[in-house]
Amino acid sequence: MKTNLFMRQQLICFCLVLLATTALHAQDATLRNILAAKDDTAKVKRLMTYAEPFKDTDGDKLSKVYREVLKISTKLKDTPRIGEAWFVLAGVETDRANDSAAIAGYQTALRYLESPNRKRDHLEMIAKCYMNINAISERVGNLELSVQSLNKAISLLEGSPYKRLLYNCYLNMGNMLYNLNEYDKALSYFKKAQSSDSEKKDTLLHITAYSGMSACLTGQKKYSEAYPNAMQALKLAKLTNNSYHLCLAHAYLSDLFINWEKGSEAIHHAKELSKAATEAGSVPYQLIGLMCLADGYKLTGGQVMRISYLNKARQLAQEKGTVAQLYHIYEALSDAYALHGDPSRAFDFYKKYIYYRDSISNENTKRSVSEMEVKYRTAQKEKELSQQKLQISQKEVQLQRSRQTTTYSIAATLLALLVAASVYWHYRNRRRLHEQQLQTLQREKELQLLQAAMEGEEKERSRIAKDLHDGVAGMLAAAKMQLSSLSIKNDAIKDTKEFTQAVKLLDDSSQEVRLTSHNLMPEILTQHGLEEALRRFCNNISNEQVLKIQYDAFGVIGRFSMGFELTVYRIVQELLNNIVKHSQATEATVQLNVQDDFLSITIEDNGIGFDKTKPMSSGTGLNSLRHRIQAMNGTLEIDAQPEQGMTAFIGIDISNYKI
Repeated sequence: MKTNLFMRQQLICFCLVLLATTALHAQDATLRNILAAKDDTAKVKRLMTYAEPFKDTDGDKLSKVYREVLKISTKLKDTPRIGEAWFVLAGVETDRANDSAAIAGYQTALRYLESPNRKRDHLEMIAKCYMNINAISERVGNLELSVQSLNKAISLLEGSPYKRLLYNCYLNMGNMLYNLNEYDKALSYFKKAQSSDSEKKDTLLHITAYSGMSACLTGQKKYSEAYPNAMQALKLAKLTNNSYHLCLAHAYLSDLFINWEKGSEAIHHAKELSKAATEAGSVPYQLIGLMCLADGYKLTGGQVMRISYLNKARQLAQEKGTVAQLYHIYEALSDAYALHGDPSRAFDFYKKYIYYRDSISNENTKRSVSEMEVKYRTAQKEKELSQQKLQISQKEVQLQRSRQTTTYSIAATLLALLVAASVYWHYRNRRRLHEQQLQTLQREKELQLLQAAMEGEEKERSRIAKDLHDGVAGMLAAAKMQLSSLSIKNDAIKDTKEFTQAVKLLDDSSQEVRLTSHNLMPEILTQHGLEEALRRFCNNISNEQVLKIQYDAFGVIGRFSMGFELTVYRIVQELLNNIVKHSQATEATVQLNVQDDFLSITIEDNGIGFDKTKPMSSGTGLNSLRHRIQAMNGTLEIDAQPEQGMTAFIGIDISNYKI
């Protein structure tokens, strides 16, 4: 049975790309100079060099610079730089604990870094992507993805020069398998890690590997085989004279002897552990040392010493606020006082154990307290019955029956509680599943209604455009023909101011009708597709004096379904109209990119921006755009700050819209 020492403990983990968020005064002038340069590879390198100090200090600043790197690299079609940018941005999301976004970022980085002709050049970064996905996935409980990613990292690193990363992978895999009680498989990975470094350059690796091997063999109750490995770890730790290494080695030796039920040996190594932990100033190892001392004295029957060390551990844990250890300590104190014949204090500590355990987990506290209360009252009752038995020996039969009745009542009560709890959890899970299904159906219904409304709106636009073009425009043309015919018959009318004004009004009206018809249903969209329609629209509203719009398209942009093209065109049209009306910008950029089955559109301006945290920033306009994009299985992200412009990113899966 595992002790508290190794319960879900990580032996060693690859360090994630964590980025602190401490504020740092940025060199804004330097950044402005870099951004003013021409978009080329040299500019990308300068931006990456500029961002280097922020990797350990300012995640927000780092994210801003690397989004610029991503934008320029995408424009230059520099695949490796795109992958590196996604790697760093995923690290920022990791630091922010946005686990889903971090995993998605690393997976996107892999798509660019794993190109067949450049994969070897970025092997280390690719392996780190998989190792980070492994660590995050294990943290969020996605064991399948975690194991899959770690296996890929191992297959990449075996035979590569990155030995340290490979050793970490072996140790991580061994630790994961140990936590799953797969002791044989875990043992093989710890052995592989230990034997890989044949020159024994990495002492900590060997200490960790030997400790892991000892833990696996202890879990299999092969104590005599575990002992040499634990002693080898201690031998190496003594050579380093490092307090933390000594803590690790003595901790696993204490754990081994506790499971082996050798109290004296466990106490010896627990004392050495406490000494090393004090020198290192490590509170976690000090707590482990005190707990191991208590377990050792439990084996030797020294309940008083056990209680003493447990109370020391309790005091230290309370001072440091380590709740996770407190509930183990309270559990042990409850057991110790119960064995010491003090049921009242045992019950008090058991209640504290329940309270602190439930602050970490989601278990049923009331049932556990009730069970302990029943046991406590039963113990009190039995004590009273025993005293009565000594005084009145003739009532032994009656007392025996009463004791049996009490036992049966407790058993029946516990059984009823278990059945009730089982029924309750079953009903709760079914209700939760039903609510999730209802929410999913409601969401699908809303999207279908929105899609239908969009299609109806576009059909109505098309009908009105056709009526304007075929009806009103034709009638205006006929009216002009009649006026022209009248001028031929009567030359005097032709030169009058009123006639000239009437002809001009007809021409202006015809032009307005044509423009309105075109806006309602652009002919260029139906004839040439989305890319050309957006290009011409940007060129039409671009003005060197007021608002200059740069349009770029990347990738092979084919044709899509008419409804899809028209909806995307309307969305871009509305975003650009908002820039013209509200942003006070002088420059704007529109980038259209298609890669695989993913369409991305980035729109930026250098205007006054807005505060997206204010309620007015999430008005009906943006919400309408967001709902229309969601109806096409896409996403809309808006990044804006006052006086720093605005960036809008649209991403849509186009696999269902291709023609």
